[in-house]
Amino acid sequence: MQGDAFLSAGVLPGGLHSREEIRLLLCFLAGHLAQPLTAGLAEEVFAQEGLANYFEYTAALHELLEAGKLTMSTETGQAVLRLEGKYAHAADELAGELPRRVRDRALHAAERLQALGRRERENGITEYPAGEGCYMTFRQGRGSDMLMSVTVYAPDKAAAAAMRVKFLENPGKLYSAVIDAFN
Repeated sequence: MQGDAFLSAGVLPGGLHSREEIRLLLCFLAGHLAQPLTAGLAEEVFAQEGLANYFEYTAALHELLEAGKLTMSTETGQAVLRLEGKYAHAADELAGELPRRVRDRALHAAERLQALGRRERENGITEYPAGEGCYMTFRQGRGSDMLMSVTVYAPDKAAAAAMRVKFLENPGKLYSAVIDAFN
């Protein structure tokens, strides 16, 4: 009984408890995302969504890599997981064994996190410590494509984290608000 509690740690209701299901979900994600699935993103999806126990997740990933069903390569400094082509059809068929809600939740979380990462690369946020809080500079665009830069004060780390998330959800909203203020 105690072992079951250990393996369920971190798993939210509706999450996966069998290593087989975790392997299936990893293959599903690797085969269904428009952008490559990085190892860090996969881990973040499973952790944030409470889809599986961390130790079971890492064991399942290791088994898939050892069996050659997933391969890991380094692209642009990140470890990317790819589903081997000969397993793609089987992974699609077997993914139907997973609860649809789990598949949809994992896919949505992965797509959302990929979009946030892309927005952060395309724009920028810099933090400068200032007492208990910090100054945050939000940039719309990069390099010669820079549209605007705005610096604001965040009174604490929680406020800074909330500002970061809000900006990355819709960077264009800040730009529009500033332009509207001048009209």
